[in-house]
Amino acid sequence: MRCLVILSAVLAVALAETYSTTHDQVDVEALVTNPDSLKAITNCFVDKGDCTETTAAFKKVLPEATEQACAKCTPAQKHMLKRYLEEVKKTFPADMDVLKQKYDPEGK
Repeated sequence: MRCLVILSAVLAVALAETYSTTHDQVDVEALVTNPDSLKAITNCFVDKGDCTETTAAFKKVLPEATEQACAKCTPAQKHMLKRYLEEVKKTFPADMDVLKQKYDPEGK
């Protein structure tokens, strides 16, 4: 019985683990619908430009988030990533290829 209680506590902590929610209130629509902002974010992610505090925070977790299919992402972070990728693919398709090469070279 004691083992079951400990196992349940460990599972609860493991399931609750998410990335920091500090930047979850970012207005992603304002960023991704502005081509200059979209390009600046992408340049940060692919090491071609400077990062803001916010983009640096996302860049830090992007490799793990990509590898683990955003398993630790909050719903807001999943939405932001989805909108960002949709707009990059539509607006800057060549940059999408660069992002894939950097963060998902095996196409997983």
